[in-house]
Amino acid sequence: MKKMPKKKNSAGRIGEISQARYVGSIQKNRKGFAFVIFQDKKLEDLFLPSSQAFRFFHADQVQMTVQKGKPVIRLLKHTLNTLVGRYIPSKGGKGTVIYERKNYCEFIKIPKNTLRAQKNDWIEIKINFKDFPPATGVMLRNFGPDLSASSDLLMITQEFRLSPEHSQKAIEEAKSCKWNPSDRKNLSHIPFITIDGEQARDFDDAIFVEKNPSGYTLWVAIADVSHYVREGSALDQEALSRGTSVYFPERAFHMLPEALSEGLCSLKPHEPRLAMVAMIHFDPTGTRLKTSLLEAVITSQRRATYTEIQKEREEARNQKNWALSAHFELYEKLKNQRIQRGSIDFDFPEPEITLDSAYDVVSILAKPRLASHQLIEEFMIAANEAVTQWMVEKNQPFVYRVHESPSSLALEKFAKWAASLGITTTAEKLAQPKACAALFKSVIGTYAEPLIQLALLRSMKQATYSPKHAIHFGLASEGYTHFTSPIRRYPDLVVHRLIRNTLKKQENKKIQKKLASICLHCSQQERLATEAEREAIKIKQVRAMAQQLGEVFSGKVSGMHASGIFVQVQNPFAEGMIPFDQISEDDLIFEEKKMRCIGQRTKKLIKIGMSVEVRVVRADLERRQVELELLNFFQKSKKNQGHA
Repeated sequence: MKKMPKKKNSAGRIGEISQARYVGSIQKNRKGFAFVIFQDKKLEDLFLPSSQAFRFFHADQVQMTVQKGKPVIRLLKHTLNTLVGRYIPSKGGKGTVIYERKNYCEFIKIPKNTLRAQKNDWIEIKINFKDFPPATGVMLRNFGPDLSASSDLLMITQEFRLSPEHSQKAIEEAKSCKWNPSDRKNLSHIPFITIDGEQARDFDDAIFVEKNPSGYTLWVAIADVSHYVREGSALDQEALSRGTSVYFPERAFHMLPEALSEGLCSLKPHEPRLAMVAMIHFDPTGTRLKTSLLEAVITSQRRATYTEIQKEREEARNQKNWALSAHFELYEKLKNQRIQRGSIDFDFPEPEITLDSAYDVVSILAKPRLASHQLIEEFMIAANEAVTQWMVEKNQPFVYRVHESPSSLALEKFAKWAASLGITTTAEKLAQPKACAALFKSVIGTYAEPLIQLALLRSMKQATYSPKHAIHFGLASEGYTHFTSPIRRYPDLVVHRLIRNTLKKQENKKIQKKLASICLHCSQQERLATEAEREAIKIKQVRAMAQQLGEVFSGKVSGMHASGIFVQVQNPFAEGMIPFDQISEDDLIFEEKKMRCIGQRTKKLIKIGMSVEVRVVRADLERRQVELELLNFFQKSKKNQGHA
C-alpha cells in the first residue's frame, strides 16, 4: 500500500506512530484513488491507490493498524445510508445513480427502476452494501429532471449524516425542565442587554458595562444550560452526540430541543433567567484586574440587533450620556490591547442569504462587519480568557480552546513564498504571533493583503478542544476556552459544569476522566458542522448564479491553482472559476510561487485582489461549481509588480 501524504507532517508518519489503532474516514477522488483522513490530526492523511480505494465507499469509517511498519485498513462501517443523485438508465429496467461532487464520484447500481425514472432525473435512494462492491440501491423518491431548492437541505443532511430532529425522549426531558432560582445571586437590577442578528431566536449571552473611578466592570451573563441538562440524561447524551448546533440558510439543527434553546435557556427580554455570570474588572487602560464567577438570576432589559446598535452609536457619537458609551469605550481599549499583543484579525466576509418560502435564493450579499458585531466578539473573547485564567488559578480540570503554533515546516514554506513577493521574514520570527500580526498589518491596503491573508491562514493549524492547557496562537492568548455559547456548543456546557463544581468546592474527577474523549469528539463534530454549513452555502450560491447565466459581472480575483482562476463576485456574493483551458486570448503561465498568471504573448498579468470582468457560463449543482469566462485583462507586467 503506497503512502502519499496530502499534508506534510513529520510527526505523523506511519512508521513513527506508537498507537495501535487509528480511526479515520475515506475521502474518495474522482480519479479513483482515496485518502484516509484520520480523527487524530497529528497523523498525516494516508493515500490509497485505486487498487485499494475501490473496496471503500466515500465517507466510510475505517480503522488503521500498523503491522510490520505498514498500514492495514479495515472497514468499520458505511456511514452513508441514503443519498440523492442522477439516474442513468440501462437495459432491462436497470440503471445507475451517479453520486457526484467536486472531488469524488460514486456509482450505485439500481437493479429495478421502480419509479419510472428517466435519464438525468434526480433520485433519492437507499444504499445496500450487502455485496459491496458494487453498492446497489433501492429508489425512494423521484424528483424529476430539476431538483427544487427545497431539496438542498436533504442532500446536505444525507451527505454529512446529520439529524434534523431530536429524539422524543430528549424533547420530553426538555419540556419537563423547571425554572429553579434558589441559592443564586439576584442580578435582576443589572441592566443587561442582548445584541444579536435580526434572525436570531436563541439568546445565550447578555452584557453590561459599568464605568467607575477605578476603570470598568464588564458583566457577561451566559445562559445556564448546565442547570437543566444533567450529565448522563437523554438530553445530555444527545447534545454530546451532536456536539454543536449547525446553521443552514433554511434552518438550524439545534444541539438542544427548542423548549430549551429557544425557550427556558434563551435570555429573552424582561423574563428572569438562570445564568452563569462573569464579572470582570478592568483598569482605565483595559487591563484585566480581577474576575468573579457567579450563579445568578438575571433579567435582560432589551433585545437589540447589531443594526440598531450601530445606528444608535453613529447618532450618539458625541453624546457622553448615551447608555452604551462605556460599552464602546471598553471595547476599543480591549481591541487595541489584543492587537498590540499580536492577535491576528482575519477579515473574510461572510455571505448573508435571504430565501423565499420555497427556499429559493432572493439575495446573497456580503454580511457587513459592524462595530456592534465586533463589540460582542471582543467581550466574548475577554470573558473566555478571564474564565480560563480563573480556572487555571484554581488548578482545576478544564476544557481549553487550543490553537497550536504553525509547524516550522509550514512557516518556512510561507517565508520562502513571501520572499517571492519581496517580503523579507523568517520562520523563526513568524513563530511569534506578534510577528505574524505585524506582517499582516504591513500589507493592508496593498495588492498583497489578500495574498498574505490567505497564505497565512493556510499555514496555520485548526483550533481544537483539549483538556491540556496550551496557547491560542491566532488570538495571541496564553489560555482560552469556550464559555459563552452552551446553548449551541457542548464544550461550553462542560465548561459550565466544571465551573459550578469548582464554585461549590466539589471534585471534577468524574468529568475529568471523560474530558479527552469529549474534546476529540467535539472537535470532530465542529469540523463536520463547518463543512456542512460551507457546502449548504455553496449550493445556494450556485443556484443564485444559475439565475445569472450569460450575465456580465465585475469581480476580484480571489485565488488560483493549476486548473484556473477564482473570482469573487459581489452581488450575488459568490465565487466562480475561470478554467485556464477556456482562456483563448493568450496562453497563460501560472506562477504558483508568486500566485499570479502572466500572458505568454502579451505579458498581461493577473494576480489575487485584481479587478476583472467575467461572464457566467455554467452553474453545476452536482459539483457545486460556477464556471466563468474572462472578458478582460487589465494591466501589463511591470518589473516591480511582483512585490508588495
